[in-house]
Amino acid sequence: MTPRSCLVTGANGLLGRHLCAALLRAGWTVRGLVRDPTRHADTLPGVTLYRGSLPDHLDAAAFVGADVVVHCAYMSRHTTLEEARRVDEEGTARVLEQARAQGARFVFISSTGAHPDALSYYARSKLALEQRMDLTRDLVIRPGLILGDGGLFKRIADSLERFGFVPVFDGGRQKIQTVHVEDLSRAIALAVEKGMTGRYVVAEPEGIELRELFLEMGRQMGKTCRLVPLPAAPLLVLLRSAERLGVRLPLTSENVLGARSLRVQPSSSDLQKIGVTVRATGESLRDLLGGPPSAS
Repeated sequence: MTPRSCLVTGANGLLGRHLCAALLRAGWTVRGLVRDPTRHADTLPGVTLYRGSLPDHLDAAAFVGADVVVHCAYMSRHTTLEEARRVDEEGTARVLEQARAQGARFVFISSTGAHPDALSYYARSKLALEQRMDLTRDLVIRPGLILGDGGLFKRIADSLERFGFVPVFDGGRQKIQTVHVEDLSRAIALAVEKGMTGRYVVAEPEGIELRELFLEMGRQMGKTCRLVPLPAAPLLVLLRSAERLGVRLPLTSENVLGARSLRVQPSSSDLQKIGVTVRATGESLRDLLGGPPSAS
């Protein structure tokens, strides 16, 4: 029989919310791990919520009887690396341990930034955690930049709406792959349904230059987006200083390091194996930002 009970960690996050909805539509019984179940009962209808504040507080009852565990929870904005290591590395290890103890299949949400030349802690830690997986029994999904109603994309859009400019470095010529959050959720749900294992890239295949991404976001928002060229090294110093002072900016030092080591990862074959198509970046932006089609 096809397993029908799925636990999603980080169920209240950008991907977690959409994935829970996709699994429910597919007929799964869905459980969610969140920091405070009482706060999210209304925003996650149909999902049974359990407390999960990684790495120290993990309700073991959430895992009992779960056939699949999809690990979406991850700290993308941290105060110190020690804090990130505790939450991300120790937390992932605990979730994996609980999944193994219950005999559940494990799905790890990684990133297209995860490769041997990665510079950011986020991408390097994702790659290191991938290497703990058993790809004969586990499923690793590498999404591109997730476009949706939250996360890094929304912070960039909100900053562009407020200030009208975006800092770029190295000419903004780095190519980034994107994926609409609904397309990603559908791909994960389908891969889980099929019992797939191994590693798959879920992102539009071609990639888009960062400068073109920002300019197209401005067009779709009806705003003139000014690209402000900045040297990467001084920008990193500025951002790290702000982070040490506890100042939260739309851009982080991790974002800059991640952008400096972007690589386009082949995805066409993986998407075909899963059986999904994903929207091109321009189509995703039109859907999310509501603007007219681009002149190009």
